[in-house]
Amino acid sequence: MEQLNIKIIGLGEGGAKAVNKMLAAKVGKDKPVEFLTVGNDENILLTSTTRKNLFLNRDLTTLYKNFAEALSGAKLIFIVGGLGGNATRSAVPIITSCAKNLGAVTVAIVCRPFVLENVLRKTNAEHTLKNLRGKVDTLIVLPAEKFFLFRMNQPQISIAEIFDVADDIFCQGVKIFLNMFNDKDKTLSLFRWNNATFGYGEATTALDAIKSAATFPTLEENDISEATAIFVHMTSGKTLTTDSLDAANNFIKDKLHADAEFFSQEVTSPALGDKIFTAIILTRKEGNVQPRRINR
Repeated sequence: MEQLNIKIIGLGEGGAKAVNKMLAAKVGKDKPVEFLTVGNDENILLTSTTRKNLFLNRDLTTLYKNFAEALSGAKLIFIVGGLGGNATRSAVPIITSCAKNLGAVTVAIVCRPFVLENVLRKTNAEHTLKNLRGKVDTLIVLPAEKFFLFRMNQPQISIAEIFDVADDIFCQGVKIFLNMFNDKDKTLSLFRWNNATFGYGEATTALDAIKSAATFPTLEENDISEATAIFVHMTSGKTLTTDSLDAANNFIKDKLHADAEFFSQEVTSPALGDKIFTAIILTRKEGNVQPRRINR
């Protein structure tokens, strides 16, 4: 297969922080990944740890040229950030246009503004979503309110802590997609989910790990039952028995609609020890996906 050139783009302040966290966590360290930060605030770009930053000036001709050069050769592009910012609104149409010209597969993991945020940010979010739908191969939209569920045990929580939760989820989302890449998936079909969402969890048994992933706070109650396709990626420190895998997979299969497609992949990573990390990616109700089967 031709060398897979991957670009991960953080948009605005939220995207910049998420990308910084990915770099610190060494996401994609074993793959040809390049991180970029895009923004219209020089102070935010100065805090970025990426090797390449793109400043959003008002010259569209220059912007398209700069983006085309930055994304040159990309086969897979990730877009990460909040939907409410001006940077995201300005950059998304340029990125999707460049991706189309390159023939690159594009995955967008973004979050809506909080309900109490101002009208401008909500307007930006709706405008940007329109520019993403139908123009990226996978669109994952996370509701900001769900991030509070990750800190339910805390008597008080700051907005900064909520944004830190968002950064963690962005980071894990990109990592999950990169980890499930399969050399036999020559058309990158595993990155083409249309409207989708994901969840993840960790435990000492395969069944408990998949239960944790299935109840991930950003998932809606009927996401699994109404999915048209679902992919389970399980990483364990030791080789799992067939019985434990069947029990875990059947937990999901029993919740699916009769016509839904189910795919799974299991890999080992000794660094996990006795732990099992499970991620699920699924199409949401209005999604339409035809992923290819994986040969293990």
